[in-house]
Amino acid sequence: PLSKTCFGHDHLNISDILPQQCSLRRWAEPTLIQEKAIPLALEGKDLLARARTGSGKTAAYAVPVIQRILTSKQTVREQAVRALVLVPTKELGQQVQAMIRQLTAYCARDVQVADISGKTELSAQRPILMEKPDIVVGTPSRVQVHIAAQNLVLHSSLEMLVIDEADLLFSFGFETDLKNLVCHLPKIYQAFLMSATFSDDVQALKELVLHNPVTLKLQGSYLPESSQLQQYSVKCEEEDDKFLLIYTLLKLGLVQGKTLIFVGSLDRCYRLKLFLEQFSIPACVLNSELPVHSRCHIISQFNHGFYDYIIATDEQGAQQKAERMVDQTIGKDKEYGVSRGVDFQNVVNVINFDFPTSVESYIHRVGRTARADNRGTALTFVSHSELTLLEDVENALAGENADCVLKPYGFKKEEIEGFRYRCRDAMRSVTKQAVKEARLKEIKQELLNSEKLKTYFEDNPRDLQLLRHDKDLHPAIIKPHLKNVPDYLIPPTLKNMVNPLTRRKKKRLRHNPKGAVKTAFKVRQKSKSDVNNVNRPISYTCHPFFFFFF
Repeated sequence: PLSKTCFGHDHLNISDILPQQCSLRRWAEPTLIQEKAIPLALEGKDLLARARTGSGKTAAYAVPVIQRILTSKQTVREQAVRALVLVPTKELGQQVQAMIRQLTAYCARDVQVADISGKTELSAQRPILMEKPDIVVGTPSRVQVHIAAQNLVLHSSLEMLVIDEADLLFSFGFETDLKNLVCHLPKIYQAFLMSATFSDDVQALKELVLHNPVTLKLQGSYLPESSQLQQYSVKCEEEDDKFLLIYTLLKLGLVQGKTLIFVGSLDRCYRLKLFLEQFSIPACVLNSELPVHSRCHIISQFNHGFYDYIIATDEQGAQQKAERMVDQTIGKDKEYGVSRGVDFQNVVNVINFDFPTSVESYIHRVGRTARADNRGTALTFVSHSELTLLEDVENALAGENADCVLKPYGFKKEEIEGFRYRCRDAMRSVTKQAVKEARLKEIKQELLNSEKLKTYFEDNPRDLQLLRHDKDLHPAIIKPHLKNVPDYLIPPTLKNMVNPLTRRKKKRLRHNPKGAVKTAFKVRQKSKSDVNNVNRPISYTCHPFFFFFF
């Protein structure tokens, strides 16, 4: 029997199992994409849907896929692969699998899902595919490899095809794999294309896999309204200005909450990380050279609050076609993308330290915050060479909604000039050699912790000893005096609002009945301790990016 109460709407026919799980995930009401797409999908129509990042696209196609599988199993008892979900990145593949498993928690025996997007050996994934799971999630290249190895057969049983983040697949170099994959699909199947933008690549995919689709262009804007997402830009005359500004924002606690910092390349990630370490500001880097499990572990630590700042790059997105061969040579993961498809939770702020290379990249970076009904803030640093890119983004956003333009981030630059010499002092330690050693140190640690190499090291203990006792790597010399912020450098405007050094009122001297007098040494010790106390968080009741606003 079917129920008509899922999400509280009468027109959504979902089996009795799904409403319980929807309630478990606190989905009392559907998002716009879910409300419009699910009924059409249940009617058997092909869909081409555009909805912004974080709008619930995954559940919009997962619910009807599960519903159709449950319906098919009432008449057909044979186990077979009935749904294929194609994703551009391994991280997104794991996220989709997790979502489907949550939705099918009460019918896990009836609906089986397998994620084959990782770099696990084919021999390890073969037994999983031999069991013919109902839903297979994977990247186009990985699916094509299993089809060639005859581990996966689709032409006889597939009923539904889903392409998630469709506008990324061609840019990630999957065009050939997709065209070869279509040859192995049955003549009749239902297909969904889900995307945050309608690019030329999406139109090409539409002609390739869809049949008379219903097009859903739901949001008038690619990004949330200004009441939910506040966007600012600040022009930096010199390269040093970016480092000066990020230091001021983070060290003085002017940025509150979890923050994603996007830069232009992996070397820039480590350069910024080492720079922040000079001031005892902890941050983690998402490295595309590391295995997907290590990257997911870093994301998990960020989501659980071990880090407030995560530095990432989406260089594998817009530049994927031009750099694909180079990336493979140096060992980067071509199926890696951070601005898209990664489940960052409760991100309050996005800082574009380097301006994104395209409008689409900007939209997907900023789309990591202000998800669902949460509020967020985006701040973009703009150098002189990036002014053209800023103009392109402003024109694109203004064309969608006049309110969604980047507002100038007003502050008095002369107020933070006193910090410049400290930034230059820190940058002297962040050399090219320091960046190189920081990357080597992380890879070395990955080798020591690798489960795959554990057996090898057991058979070759000398190699393990050499690796462990190799010369110590010193990414950058930490200068202890940079950890603290002297009181005289705090801008007067900020002092009037809160004292970031003491965060407490001065205690009045109490009368000592015994007549004892405090020594000057003790008084000086107390003063020194107060000056060193700079690591306490600052609480504001105003905007999280509050800093000398006019």
